[in-house]
Amino acid sequence: MAQRNRAPRPDDPTMTERLERTDANLERSNAHESEDRKTLELREEQLVAEKERVQSGSVRIHKETEVSPSRLEVEALREELEVEHVPVGHVVSERAEAREEGGMWIIPVYEEQVVVTKRLVLREELHVRRIPVRETQLVEDTVRREHLVIDDADVHGRVHEKYPTEDEGDAPEPSLLERTFRKVLD
Repeated sequence: MAQRNRAPRPDDPTMTERLERTDANLERSNAHESEDRKTLELREEQLVAEKERVQSGSVRIHKETEVSPSRLEVEALREELEVEHVPVGHVVSERAEAREEGGMWIIPVYEEQVVVTKRLVLREELHVRRIPVRETQLVEDTVRREHLVIDDADVHGRVHEKYPTEDEGDAPEPSLLERTFRKVLD
């Protein structure tokens, strides 16, 4: 706090020294005097405050992983085949390749029959179509979830954790790195 100006006391040695210094300064300033005017130099002391950063404590942050069993029902799609035997019984002169009609494969099956003459007979066709079958499968495995543990023994009360509220549900969840920086900066 600044000290108020007070009248000099003759018994105060510090004040006496100050007066003597002031007189010496006045004598030196007489060289700047004109005949009608004297110049006095006025001085003033000021306080200057400086700040310095010092470490007041530390925070140790580590993560722990908890493992818990988890179950999830997953709908899987598999295909089964339905094969229908369709008798044809026609005599043909050459073999035809398998073909697709309306999502169904038609695969010709031939046989040779022994008669007086040999002939090629289309005995039947296989009509194959895909039938999607939905089934529910149970998948079991362990899942891991990490969370931060902050040990602030050196700086007790200076670390403030902030969790999102229900109103902030629309905002994307910050990453682990963002949450760590927020906790350190708080």
